[in-house]
Amino acid sequence: MVAPVFCFLVVVLAGAQAVQPDDGDWREGFRQLQQMMMTFAEDINSLKMKVEMMDSAEEIKTLKVEMEDMRKTMATADVGLAGNDGDDLSRNKRQIYCEDGLTEEAETSACTLGLRGRDGRDGAPGRDGAAGRDGQPGLQGPIGEKGDIGPEGPQGEQGEKGEDGDGGIAGGSHFTHSGGGANYVCLPKDPEWGVFMDGNQGSSYMQGAEYQDAQFGNSPFQGASVYDHDVPCAVCHVASRGSKLMIPARLSCPSGWTMEYKGYLMTERYNHNRSEFVCVDGEPETRPGGQGNVDGALFYPVEADCGALPCPNYVQGRELTCVVCTK
Repeated sequence: MVAPVFCFLVVVLAGAQAVQPDDGDWREGFRQLQQMMMTFAEDINSLKMKVEMMDSAEEIKTLKVEMEDMRKTMATADVGLAGNDGDDLSRNKRQIYCEDGLTEEAETSACTLGLRGRDGRDGAPGRDGAAGRDGQPGLQGPIGEKGDIGPEGPQGEQGEKGEDGDGGIAGGSHFTHSGGGANYVCLPKDPEWGVFMDGNQGSSYMQGAEYQDAQFGNSPFQGASVYDHDVPCAVCHVASRGSKLMIPARLSCPSGWTMEYKGYLMTERYNHNRSEFVCVDGEPETRPGGQGNVDGALFYPVEADCGALPCPNYVQGRELTCVVCTK
């Protein structure tokens, strides 16, 4: 519908060029033609809006062909007008066809701009970028709080019997002597001598040891009394376990340790001179023929004494146990 109108404008323009009327008629005719071109421009904008609203590709294609024909016709009209009034035409409307439709450029023009087209669809998501480089190691965090003490482990296995030896005799300093050694020792039954001088010269003395377990009626041992009997001893070796641990107040070994024996903790009496705490087997043996109250180094049971020692779990006056473990 717009194309026939535009063709009519071209015919009128051609006739105007052929007749060449006087100056007043020409200007009146040019004014009317300008009005018709403004109407044409509005029709062009209307067509562009229709293109934007069309969904059919075939309809869009047909309309674009129609618009191309209009552009060619209008270009012919511009050429015809160029030879009649250069000053007037320089101020008139020029139309340039672009790939995406018609746009207008003019110094003075009564044409209105077309509506802005709709936004295009979003593009497809891009591909993932390459992995970044590893960052610098962070600062070391603060030391955490100490955790709770874990549950007690299972009792260790009973150890295999150690190698048999000749056995020995327990010894130490006399309980009344303030000097001398403070520990018990295991003496062999058959000593070997070096340079010696018989007789006492008043230096230091090694005494044998006796049990004093029943002096106050608190012997922890079951069976026959060992009171005033001499104390035997033994030094053991377990080839597969090189570490030894004596634990007082326990009858079992930690997990991973092997129990060698268990019994009771013993030492000198509290008002005698100091000695050491040792673990005596719960089934004590005695040295044959060694019974008699001749004293020397003495072995007393050790009792719990509450105060700095917490009660409970300890109990005032109760004899303490012990265990020897290896690993």
